[in-house]
Amino acid sequence: MLAAGQAQRSVAASNRPRRPVGTSRPGPENWPGPGARPTVDDMLRTSVLVVTLVTAGAGLVAADDLTATVDDGRQVALAADVGLSGGGVATPGGLRVGGHYLYRLADRDWFDSGVAFTFGGRGEACVGVTAAADAMPCDRHVADGFAADLALGVRRDLATRGGFTPWLRLAGFVRALRFDDVGGFAVGGELGAGLRAPVRGDLAVVAGANAFLGVADLGDAMAGGRQLGLTVTVGAEIGMR
Repeated sequence: MLAAGQAQRSVAASNRPRRPVGTSRPGPENWPGPGARPTVDDMLRTSVLVVTLVTAGAGLVAADDLTATVDDGRQVALAADVGLSGGGVATPGGLRVGGHYLYRLADRDWFDSGVAFTFGGRGEACVGVTAAADAMPCDRHVADGFAADLALGVRRDLATRGGFTPWLRLAGFVRALRFDDVGGFAVGGELGAGLRAPVRGDLAVVAGANAFLGVADLGDAMAGGRQLGLTVTVGAEIGMR
C-alpha cells in the first residue's frame, strides 16, 4: 500500500505544469496585481515616455508666439485617425483607429472628445494567478489584446509656423479591455502633442503622439494592472462650421 501511495504521488507530480528552466516560482510580487512591484522595464518605459513628451511640449511652448492668433473661423471640427499603440502586460496594444469631436472653447483652445479602438493579438493564456497553479504568470506582449477607449480633454493650438499648427493635448480616459481569456476596465490620463497641416479649405492632415498612464481591474487575474503605453497616429481633420 505504501508503494502504491508513492506511485500515485509520483504520477501527480509528473502531471504538474513545469516552469521553464532558470525561472523562479511566481509569488505575489510577480503577479500584475495590487502587490506587483514595478520592474526595471516599467520604470524605463515610464521615464522615456514622460521625458520625451514633456521635453517636446516644453519646446513647443517655448517657441510659441503668445501674441499670434490661430482662429481660422472653425467652431466645430471632426477628425479620424489610424496608427499604432504599444502596450504590454495588462495594457492592450496593436492597430489603433479612432475619431474626435472638437469644439472651440477659445481662440486657441478646443474641447476634445474621442473614441478609439485598439486591435492586437490574442496573447497567451492567463494562468498562474495563484501560487498553487505552479505556473508562469500572465505574459502579454506589445501588440496583444483589445481596447475600447472614451477620452475627454482639452487641446491647445500653438502659433502656426510655416503652414503647420502644433498642438498639445491633455485628457482623461476610461477603457474597456480584453485579452483572450480575461477582460475588465481601466481609467487613466494621457498627454499628447502633434501637428496640423491644411490641405484645402477646411480639410487638414493631422499627426500626433500620445503617452498614457492608468490602472486597470481585470478581476482576480490582474487586479490593479498598470496601463502604460504610447500611441502614434496620422489622420484627417475637417471643419464643420
